Amino acid sequence: MTALPQLATVDEVAPLLRLEPDTVMRMCRAGRLPAVKVGHRWLIHLGRLAEQLDPESAPAPSSAAPAGRAPGRGVSEVER
Repeated sequence: MTALPQLATVDEVAPLLRLEPDTVMRMCRAGRLPAVKVGHRWLIHLGRLAEQLDPESAPAPSSAAPAGRAPGRGVSEVER
């Protein structure tokens, strides 16, 4: 059986982030927190929140250049 994701309400997460519940709710609405709206409540995915807050758990950035850009070219460089 698959384990269900651990979810928490805005009121439970606010003290963990040292923010007011209204601020956490605005962050959920803006997509800045890993949350889903169920009815009139926002539920925050605690596992993904921990990954988002802990830079050590984030995957290493790829060394490949973004599509359509040559490797080693800066944003400010002008093509001639």
